[in-house]
Amino acid sequence: MNKVLEIGCGQGFFSSVLAKKKNTTVVGIDLSKSDIEVAKGRYPQIDFKYMNAEKLKFQDKSFNEVYALDVLEHVDNLEKVVSEVSRVLKKGGIFHINVPAEKSEKWLISIRPTYFKEIHHVRVFVGNQMEDTLKKYNLILQKKTNRDFLQHLELYYLFTRKSASKSQLSIGDWRATWVSKSIHLGMLYFDPVVLTTPLKFFPFWLVTLPIGYLVNLFGNKIFPKSVYYEFKK
Repeated sequence: MNKVLEIGCGQGFFSSVLAKKKNTTVVGIDLSKSDIEVAKGRYPQIDFKYMNAEKLKFQDKSFNEVYALDVLEHVDNLEKVVSEVSRVLKKGGIFHINVPAEKSEKWLISIRPTYFKEIHHVRVFVGNQMEDTLKKYNLILQKKTNRDFLQHLELYYLFTRKSASKSQLSIGDWRATWVSKSIHLGMLYFDPVVLTTPLKFFPFWLVTLPIGYLVNLFGNKIFPKSVYYEFKK
């Protein structure tokens, strides 16, 4: 059985995608009690827990894989989180990480100077900082990929909105308005993740996915939104 931990699972969507893999058991944790309650209601078959990644309440060598997607830029004590992940990973296990790219973060701050304060970003990963930090905890880089250039279009809309939102202070997220929902759902058609959603039954993706692939292929060479890493224990 492949045991997987998702750190920062939010309302559980990606955990539900992971759980569809054969012989896979998923545990999702988050610091938002409200998101954990939503996740439990939507995906009762998955074990969701309110928990701080700086103190994982799991035994040593409990998981084959750990995911932290758009999480490590938020955590207050990076080394403590990495140490805990290394502890709960089995030998040969994989730590999957996605963080914002340095150039993208600088651009977003130029659009909205209050950005970091509003959503509690506490660091930008530069150069080989990620690799150097994780190496100290016996986590060795296996893969590094630039990703998600097209997400800048959606983020530009969100970051230039002036109206207040209940979520992430005034920035909001894609759920905030019908316009932002429409933009988000439209952008999904350019991302392979659309095939894991009900939108797959509306096969516009037959045209949009190849376009998205080509645009991201070239855009990620000069202006990626994020960087994806895989580290092996």
